[in-house]
Amino acid sequence: MASNLKMTRELDPKRPAVLFIPGGMATPPAVFDGIEGEIPWQSAVIDWSRSPGPWDIVELGNRVEELVRELGLERVILAAYSAGGVMALQAAIADEEHRIAGLLLSNTGPCAIGHGDPDLPKRIQEQWFSMELFEPFISRCFARPVDPVLKETMIGYAKQVDKETVYQSSKTLREHDLRPDLGKIACPVVIAHGSLDKARTLEHVKMLTDGIADTEVFLLNGGHTIMVEDRDNWVEKLNYLIQKVTKQ
Repeated sequence: MASNLKMTRELDPKRPAVLFIPGGMATPPAVFDGIEGEIPWQSAVIDWSRSPGPWDIVELGNRVEELVRELGLERVILAAYSAGGVMALQAAIADEEHRIAGLLLSNTGPCAIGHGDPDLPKRIQEQWFSMELFEPFISRCFARPVDPVLKETMIGYAKQVDKETVYQSSKTLREHDLRPDLGKIACPVVIAHGSLDKARTLEHVKMLTDGIADTEVFLLNGGHTIMVEDRDNWVEKLNYLIQKVTKQ
């Protein structure tokens, strides 16, 4: 069955690749803008919020793994955060062919215990799209004031996304628990965690390190959307992982 996942650009199956996976609440591919020019591998963003459903968070992870096989990619790093990190975890769990060479995970976790805001799916149903809902979300995603251009990009993107997409991904994020399956992840995992994040804390990092055999943790200076707030260090950790898996 086809993955039906959209990407921001086509990839050459003969070359190693980084696939970026954004978070939930209609986070745009733009949070990764420009990073492709700072890494030696080709890359693309999986635009899952504008892809056909279903949008169950675990099923989306399975579809990411299917996408890797569809593209014929033999060496892939998934660089993901927030809800996208859950998809990356599930993709690596499902990766029986070992095409996924590494994960760069930021501000995510294998379950929503301790995440907070259990009523968010209900508010999405009642208030999507409204700034009453989206403004507090943007504030939670950053530890410092958001660049106005990025903020407008986020708002414009979210307005294009169907309520059901946002609702399903948010609801199922709070229902699944991947901890029992983390031991199936065979690739190295680098966790580049924004230490100022109040949604995903060090408890979530510990859940990952407790369950995955090969993990390294780096605490970065920023909040939830760490590839924006501490971009240089985040890209450095991605390049570190690229070098690590290249040597294997």
